[in-house]
Amino acid sequence: MSRDRVPGTICDRPLAVRCASLRLGPAADWDAAIVIPAKDEERRLPASLNAVGAAIRAAKDVKVGIVVVVNNTRDSTALRAFEWAADQSDVPFVLIDCAFSRAGGGVGAARRLGLDLACRYLTAQGALLTTDADTAVRADWVVRNLAELQRADLICGTVLGLPDEACALPAAIASHGSAEWEYLQASLALVARLDPQSHDPAPAHHNAAGASMAVSRRVYRAVGGLPVLRTGEDRALAERIAAHDFRVRYSADTIVETSCRMTGRAEGGMAAALRARACDSDPHVDEWLEAPETLALRHGLRGRLRAVWPDQPALHAALIADLGRSRADRIMERSPGPHFGAFFATVEQFAPRLARHRLRFSDCRRDLPQLMALLARTETATQGDLPAAPSTHRKAARDEPAY
Repeated sequence: MSRDRVPGTICDRPLAVRCASLRLGPAADWDAAIVIPAKDEERRLPASLNAVGAAIRAAKDVKVGIVVVVNNTRDSTALRAFEWAADQSDVPFVLIDCAFSRAGGGVGAARRLGLDLACRYLTAQGALLTTDADTAVRADWVVRNLAELQRADLICGTVLGLPDEACALPAAIASHGSAEWEYLQASLALVARLDPQSHDPAPAHHNAAGASMAVSRRVYRAVGGLPVLRTGEDRALAERIAAHDFRVRYSADTIVETSCRMTGRAEGGMAAALRARACDSDPHVDEWLEAPETLALRHGLRGRLRAVWPDQPALHAALIADLGRSRADRIMERSPGPHFGAFFATVEQFAPRLARHRLRFSDCRRDLPQLMALLARTETATQGDLPAAPSTHRKAARDEPAY
């Protein structure tokens, strides 16, 4: 056992008002590290750790350690973590007990701290995995993540609800969910046809959740680490990695089951979404979903630009066709840079028609027929033949100043 001062990007900032760590087992040459942020999770954390321990033991001949970051807790979460680790002689374990100021706290800060520290213990080819304290990973979770990382750079796993808790949810959630589910499946199918990715074949769920993510140490450090946000840090990391042209895989095979409670620890997390679905008459749906024409324009344009990257005249021509000449000229005035992902992020910034507007369940029910019609059109069209959305495509080509 050893006690370490924890260096790094979070604890060296004044927003961290307290930070200490306890280490059990070897602190070097890990093949993989599993990072778990935990706040007020004394009841659920032991089950989460039991599941993680089983997944580690299933990954034979792979040295995997655990880093638990207990932040701003008001209960015995840290003690429960220590008690669990003390009984696991074969699993390297690091416990961080810290507090952030109200302005600098949140799950994003805790996850970033754990990931940064875990990098110290990994081999140069090591992998970072992360889950949550109210989540149970499946027994093959470590094995499947490490296998997927041979073909992609970030693995975003599938997050399901714990079966017994999901069955106990209010009926209103299921009634809302059916409309969102149909709209989501049609959206995923359309995106797969407009901008297919060889490293991320369908079905790709497009949900980047901290409850199940895996990334190599090399890629994590290359992009500057996890964005420190109070909420949404997981999707922000996926966007950052994609902007550097690393391969993001939304895997149906790396599965975890998470709490379906409606009073959660993280702002804007799953608990808040479930609560809204239970209480609101017309709640918002997942933020990835968007109106049919916007979805088709975004991913159709991205697919066409990706197909000609980095040919600047061809990029310019594709932009003119979808966004109009004046806007295409403005985008191409800037150097496209070395990364397609960052270039397309610039395209999105300069195209107000690609601005994201959060949909509600009523929007999904209303727009599903239009989305299905767009999807049907792709069944016989090739990638280069299909305009993103006919009406808006023609309007953009005239370069009208309606943007």
